[in-house]
This record gives sequence, structure tokens and C-alpha cells, in this order.
Amino acid sequence: MEHSFNRPDLLQSNTTSVHIPIFVDDSSTIVSNSQLTVNSRTVYSQEHIPKAKLNELFRVSSMSDSAYISEKKEDHVENGCDLEEDPYRWAILLGGFLAQAISMCVMQEYYDRQVFKGSVDSTALSFVGTIGMSFGGLMGPVTPVLMSLIGVRWILFLSTISLTAGLILASFAQQVWQLYITHSVMHGIGAALFNVVSMSISPQWFIRRRGLSMGIMVSGSGIVGLIMPFVITHLNESLGGAWCYRILGIINFVVSIISTLLLKENPKMPKAKSKRIRHMIDTSVFNDANFIIWCISGSLSMLGYFIPVFYLPSHATKLGLLPTQGSVLVASFSAVNVVGRIFSGYIGDQVGLVNVHLMLLFVCGLSSLILWTFASSFSTLLIFILVYGFMSGSVFSLLAPITAAITGIEKYPSGICLYLLCVAASRFGPSLAGAVQTATNKNSFLPQEMFTA
Repeated sequence: MEHSFNRPDLLQSNTTSVHIPIFVDDSSTIVSNSQLTVNSRTVYSQEHIPKAKLNELFRVSSMSDSAYISEKKEDHVENGCDLEEDPYRWAILLGGFLAQAISMCVMQEYYDRQVFKGSVDSTALSFVGTIGMSFGGLMGPVTPVLMSLIGVRWILFLSTISLTAGLILASFAQQVWQLYITHSVMHGIGAALFNVVSMSISPQWFIRRRGLSMGIMVSGSGIVGLIMPFVITHLNESLGGAWCYRILGIINFVVSIISTLLLKENPKMPKAKSKRIRHMIDTSVFNDANFIIWCISGSLSMLGYFIPVFYLPSHATKLGLLPTQGSVLVASFSAVNVVGRIFSGYIGDQVGLVNVHLMLLFVCGLSSLILWTFASSFSTLLIFILVYGFMSGSVFSLLAPITAAITGIEKYPSGICLYLLCVAASRFGPSLAGAVQTATNKNSFLPQEMFTA
């Protein structure tokens, strides 16, 4: 198989071509010992080529075409588009940051204590947040279809109405099923669509800094996770749960409108071939074994991701610590997780996305196995959550860049949506760990620690 490959910068003026063996990846078939031809002529003597340029030629010869293209991403061109030079990418980054900042605003403790006064089972009430968060994955395969049919702007506009109305109507809820409809479903679907759309289109605008840009974008949810508990607590205590929901609805409306005006697909990206679903959702990504492995890996890592945040306050109480110390642990997680998301994205761009992700996940599991398992004081719990929170930042910040690297930018919207669907069930990790704890030893947090590890 013969491939023409112009690299005049590697040759002296008196040298017209070079003939070297390489590996070529064509149509997913690896062909060894094919020939690379530059300018259709062959030079066999090394003396025709300067040593530095000869070294680069042999370095290129050991790479596949696809690997070489990946390495040359600093040229800022993908699918023929000069994406890295488009200044609008920073507006996309801001819009994505705000989209990620739209939170579920769960107020389980307040409703259990003040509204239902203990008359509703805490498990039933906990599903208000769980159901809402599950839409983050369930809306995955729906989003590319909607993007093809009505466009990003209309999706986000309708999502703004849904999530705002959900919070406002939740302020009038007097029974838990009403919270399911308003808070869980209406607000959950709206927030999920903002999340999936922003994750789908943001990587279209970045190449060289894709990891860092996604790290900054997903830090929006981490910052909200750090601030919002204090805001909700203050509003509940001063104005009550009903007005807390209404104020949060107004805040979400303003944030959503700004995000809607900023986010849009890159017009240079290829569109779906037709309005048929099989063209809108490209399931051929599952033909790649790497993508299947990535989905399995994501499901396992996501299964344990939320467990420490859910159970550390209870663990702190069991150790005889104050409730405020439990809150400090959760706030500390959110704070270092924001830094970890940005850091992992930046380092991933420098030394390799998958390498960084695997290394950080390994440290996460090790910290749970060693630090959390043997924690017996506030200081040891704090050390654990600082290490775990920082290292686990890659779970979300590198999610999109790694998916784009596996599927390619053309198939990325389908790839990210199908990935989110595959990991949706992992949101029930805390509930599963709690069920194991109930069935074994209610006073031991070993199931949670092992699930996280």
C-alpha cells in the first residue's frame, strides 16, 4: 500500500524524497511494512539527509498515520477546521461552565425535618435527588437526536423553562410524589440536557487545550457544590424551604439564559447525514474495543465516586465528631475537587490523557483502601478526603477529552452521549453500598470503603 506524504521541511534542497517502512492505519486495518513516499522519489543514502532530520524521519516511521496526526494536533487543525484560532471558543467555555453550574439543589434534610416532619421514609425522600441525577445518563442518547432535529439553542431554551418551572412548582409541594414530578423529573431533565449538550459541543472548539478547557468547564459544578450548601442552609433558615426553591429557580433561570445565548455547535463540524435516528446516533463507536473498555472503566470508577461524599458525614458522627466537622469534610472535598479537575486537565494535555487518568484513579483507590479504612479521627478523615477529592477530579475533567480521542471529533457527540448512558446506573453506587452495609453490619463503613477502592 503506497501513501504519499509531503514533508519537504525534513529534506535538504538537494534531496527530493525518502523511502522508509512504516505502519499505516487505513479503514481500521493495520498493514505492516507498507511504504512512505515523499515527492514520489526515493533516497537510500543517509548522507543526503541531515542527522537531526533523519532522526525525525525514523521517529515518524515508527508511528501509525493516526498517531502522527494526533501528535501534530499543535497545528490546530481537525477535520480541516482551524478550531484553536477561533476566539469564540472562550465564550463556549464560559457557557459550558455555567451549564455545569446548574445544580440539583437537593434539600432532603430540610424537607424531612420541617415539611414532612419525619412522616416520609428517608429512603423515599432520598430518591428525589437520585432520580434527578440519573437523567444525566438517561438523556444521553436523546440529546443527539434533539440536536439534529431542533438544534442546540431550542434544546437549551426548552430546558431552561423545564428546570425553572420544576424548582418553582417544587416550592408548593406537600407530598413526596410531587417532588418527584417537579424537582426530580422537570428540573432533572432540564439540568441533564444542559450538562449533556455542553459536554457534547465544547470539545468541538478545542484541540490542543482540550483537557484543560474541559477541566475548567466541569469545575463549574464543583464550585457550586462548594457554595450552594451554605446558600441553601441560609435561605432555608431565614425564608423557609418554599422561598428557597423559588429563589433557586430564579438563579437557575438567569444562569441558564446566559448559557443558552453562549452555547452553539461549531458550524465547521460535519452534520448528520439525514434525520434518521441511525445517522443521528452513531452506534458504530461500539465497534471499537477501546470505546467498550472505556465505558466499562467509566462505570466502575463512577460507581465509587460519590460514596465518600454521601457517607463521610455519617462516618464522622459515628466517630463522635461534631456535625459541623462532617460538613467541613464535604466542603473540603468540593474545594480540592475543583482544583483537581483543572489540574488533571492541564497535566493530561501535557503527558497523555489516559496515562494521567489511570494514575490518578489508582491513587484514589489506594487512598480509600489505606486512609479511609483505618481513619479514626477528624484529621485522618480530612487527609483522606483531600487526597481523594484532588485525585478524583479526573473522573469528570478527562471524561470528554478521552472520549473524543477514542471516537474522533466527528463521532464524538454520539460517543459522549452513549458513554453517559452506559455509566448512568453507576449513580446508584451509594445506594448499593448502603444496602450492603445494612445487610452486613450497620455500624461498619467497610462496604463503602471497599466499593470506593
